[in-house]
Amino acid sequence: MSGAVYSDEHSMLGLSWKGPDYHTRVPQGAWVHPTRESLDYALALLRSGRIGRAAAIVSRLLSLQDTDPTSKTYGIWPWLLEESLTEMDPPDWNWADFCGARLAQLLVEHSGDLPGDLIQDTRMALGHASASIFRRNVGPSYTNIAVMGAGVTLAAGELLNEPRFADYGRRRLRNLVEHTEQHGGFNEYNSPTYTVVTLAECERMLQLVGDPSARADAEILRRAAWQTIAEHYHPGTNQWAGPHSRAYSDWLDAGIAGYLSQRTGIEVCPHSAAVLRDRFEGTSSLPCPAGLVDRFRSPAREETELHSVFIRRGGEDGSTMGTTWMSDDACLGSVNRDNLWDQRRALLGYWRTEEDPAVVLRLRFLHDGRDFSSACVHSAQSGPRILTAIGLLTGMGDAHHHLDVPASGNFEAEDFRVRYQLLGEGVAGKELGDGRFELSAGSHRAVIHTTPGRFGKHELTWEMEQAEGRVCLDGVCYRGSPQRFDPAELGDVVVVAGLELLRTDQPPSAKGPALREANGTLEATWPVAGGLEIQAPTRARPYQ
Repeated sequence: MSGAVYSDEHSMLGLSWKGPDYHTRVPQGAWVHPTRESLDYALALLRSGRIGRAAAIVSRLLSLQDTDPTSKTYGIWPWLLEESLTEMDPPDWNWADFCGARLAQLLVEHSGDLPGDLIQDTRMALGHASASIFRRNVGPSYTNIAVMGAGVTLAAGELLNEPRFADYGRRRLRNLVEHTEQHGGFNEYNSPTYTVVTLAECERMLQLVGDPSARADAEILRRAAWQTIAEHYHPGTNQWAGPHSRAYSDWLDAGIAGYLSQRTGIEVCPHSAAVLRDRFEGTSSLPCPAGLVDRFRSPAREETELHSVFIRRGGEDGSTMGTTWMSDDACLGSVNRDNLWDQRRALLGYWRTEEDPAVVLRLRFLHDGRDFSSACVHSAQSGPRILTAIGLLTGMGDAHHHLDVPASGNFEAEDFRVRYQLLGEGVAGKELGDGRFELSAGSHRAVIHTTPGRFGKHELTWEMEQAEGRVCLDGVCYRGSPQRFDPAELGDVVVVAGLELLRTDQPPSAKGPALREANGTLEATWPVAGGLEIQAPTRARPYQ
């Protein structure tokens, strides 16, 4: 919690707000007092024997919980002291899970350290949080919250002698294990933040919960999380290879790098531009399973390609799947289909140069400069080559895929664009002719083969923008005076490009993608290695 300062006035940590801009109206940089981080601080104080301040924090935090069983927000906390539950937009029901997990740990490990009346109040707060989790009943596709809520209710069942909570937590955890086995992995696929949250909550369960069957299931999920990490960690760049379902930064978070280093015994050096957003200091360290540790040691000597099923829906046509290619100094990953809200990394690459340990390549779709959740991507990948089509979705939001869905279905915009961006030291870009562009750094370059396209009645144009540490290739879909766009009424959207990650001495493919439309579906082919082809709707469709 860099820059955090304890406030005697509020009995909470104060810090400069750098959180997401959904759920809250608090602006970035405002001085705030967060609930979850204050509870983490209280646990750290208790571990170091500083009881008085810890007790003050816990008492203050308990006063912020909604304890009215008839309330819609029963059992949860606001993110911040400065913004009540009624002021949030909307409240975050996950805070029953996040704060409840910390209260459960406090009760298991520090009941003898705090005054009896405060412990009794904490027990009641844990009961309220568990009832909220029980009432909400998150399904197994919401991986990190499914695990966390199971842990909270299991611990509450044992601590409060409430069999209904213990039974519920046990069933929820077993359902998640079966769900994960059915799909081949976590539905919150390959997420640097939330795979590690899931892993840390499995550690917390193993630390707090005594039930043998629950412990066995927590260990199964712990190993599944490590399997995901080991498969996607790229030692050549010290990065977590894509695609990512949910990430908050382009480079691996410095806190996650520290977490992996501690549990593998191998130094994972964060990039100099990495943020420190995620801290995982509240649980006892359990080591990475021995059979997976070697995966963190050194770059692969040969090129490898990993194919993963993330969400199984019938056959391959309906499933969400990922491909990750790696060499000794570069990696490139993509998902076959997903939306493009700001946490997605649907196409993501890294490579090492003499100037930069990891430049980062990413695909985005922007609405007035912000990632647009109602855009979607369809991709096919073979090795370091990816064929991609961008489309639009109906019934989805703007900055967040379900928190800000417009009732009218319309979005007002001055600018819509698809963007291939390369960030890092020494990055550059240039036009190669014939609709081809390159984004380069060091010994590698990403060559993008564009195609003629349109965005409803607007013609797609491609342009390049360069600045210090950044180069972007933008397919401008619309730029002009504010207009209202309804994806359902816009008409055909044709935005297709092929990308290949090459060493600078490798020539680009002679031919780019070819397009054909049939019955409202776009068929794109690219005669490169692997013979890539995709089908994507040209008209907006609901997200599945």
